[in-house]
Amino acid sequence: MKPPLLQTSLFLLLAIVFTIGLTFASVELPYLLDAALQELITTPGGDSHAGVASVQRTELFIDHFHLRFIGYACFGLTLLLIIAGFVTRKSGLAAIGAAALMLPVFAQFASVMFFLAGLGALNLLWLPVLDSSFDVQRLGLIIRAPFDLLMWVFRLVGVNAYWPLVYLCIGGGLLLFFLGTFAWLSARARTQSVADSQIYKYSRHPQYLGWIMWTYGLFLLLMQARYPKRSWEIDASLPWLVSTMVIIGVAMLEEMTMQRRYGASFETYRHKTPFMLPLPSRLVRVLAWPFRLFFGKDRPNRAREVALVLSVYTLLLIGLSAFFYGGGVNTLLAMFTPAETQRAKMDTILAGLKESPHRRQRYFLALRLATFGEPSGPYFIRLLKDESPDIRASAAEMLGGLKSEAAVPALLESLNDPIDDVRHQAVRALAEIGAPEAKRPLLALVDDPDRLTRRIVGRALTHLQAGEVAEHLRNQLRDSLPWMRIGAAEDLGVLRSVEAVPLLVEQLKHENPLVRRAVVVALMQIGAPEALDALREARNDEDWEVRVYAAEAVKHLESTAENVQR
Repeated sequence: MKPPLLQTSLFLLLAIVFTIGLTFASVELPYLLDAALQELITTPGGDSHAGVASVQRTELFIDHFHLRFIGYACFGLTLLLIIAGFVTRKSGLAAIGAAALMLPVFAQFASVMFFLAGLGALNLLWLPVLDSSFDVQRLGLIIRAPFDLLMWVFRLVGVNAYWPLVYLCIGGGLLLFFLGTFAWLSARARTQSVADSQIYKYSRHPQYLGWIMWTYGLFLLLMQARYPKRSWEIDASLPWLVSTMVIIGVAMLEEMTMQRRYGASFETYRHKTPFMLPLPSRLVRVLAWPFRLFFGKDRPNRAREVALVLSVYTLLLIGLSAFFYGGGVNTLLAMFTPAETQRAKMDTILAGLKESPHRRQRYFLALRLATFGEPSGPYFIRLLKDESPDIRASAAEMLGGLKSEAAVPALLESLNDPIDDVRHQAVRALAEIGAPEAKRPLLALVDDPDRLTRRIVGRALTHLQAGEVAEHLRNQLRDSLPWMRIGAAEDLGVLRSVEAVPLLVEQLKHENPLVRRAVVVALMQIGAPEALDALREARNDEDWEVRVYAAEAVKHLESTAENVQR
């Protein structure tokens, strides 16, 4: 019996409203929330992990507002929701937990540099993971494989399929959600125990499939976004992967409930309709192989079986991510690729790099050459003598990334390059390599006429733990330019230069709040008790960041003093 026209129209309207809500959440809501949160909640500016001083400021901010406790508590609560959902078979609890795990995907909409600013505050939920390394969330990158494969196929015919694939996933997901909602409401109106008509003929869980496609489209969309460093360096693949696996588990739990309630009618429906996607039967059997290996059957009928098998699949996908997207496959290929073939590939890239008229393209070709690792070192060493300053600068940068000790003599020669950018990249590379023999040549540059050179050299010598640079850094504290004082204060803090404490305390009166912030952090790093009075006074500074950092610095120094007395 068909439902009345009025009822059908009402269900159609409800499905449209739900779909419009998801569309709004895709297109506009993240940006509105990000702007509102940035307006409402003040957070530190700048890159949260650009250097030692930035990391220290970030930690002080997190400690002052107890954000680590909040993040760990939220992460633990989310896991408890998922576990409780599986233990009690309350799929709604697990679904809420899965949606919460997905939140860091939306954090990528935050157009900020500080990773907890604006919508980036959603990263708090995964702070226990981020605390180990920001790279951990890249362990779900295997989810890119279907997208990368399709992009490769379309490139063979000269088509850039990025935006069509994004629109297909987001639009297709919303369409499936709409059709699934309408079909489900219609089935409820007919008091039908098992929804098996309309879109439910082709998928037993069209709404979950719509959710997965929609969020996957958002993930792809964020690959194209151009945000400042920390916003996009926190990858969202692992949150998406884990959340999606939980959603699949929720669907399995619901099927167990349906099996208990409706028995044969649901079993008949299950046999004729795919779980989510209509896949070839052979592929389905391949995908189910790990489950058959563990339990000797094709599908689970207990919650713990669902949890176990999904955990195994998740770990397997994480392993594949590390292999294919973490460099494992390149290492394996390099092991079995003849040296002549490898050199031929590098020669081809080198030729393209030297012939390209575009600076940006040359830089990306240099990055590609660097993926060959240590064998690419001699190529970059030769490029340090190239006639193009851009190529010389890129070569120095890549050698620093490779940490090529063999390049140290050539980089030391580049310190005399007539182009400032080349010299600066050589200085940074020597610091990254950690070459002790670079200390003396770099010390000769600390009085360079160019301020930027002095600053870069000071940072490099600090990285090399050259205590001799402290005197020059103290001189930079008196420079007329605030950014020179800021850099000098940060470096003196890293060096823990006790001799600099009186000069640093003087800088707490500087008119520029950025200088005062750097000084407070430096004084805390040095840990000098004689700075306590000045730091206590700084707790009343007009700048909120200075007050926050000073309060935490006072706590740290007082705690250290108490421990010493004991």
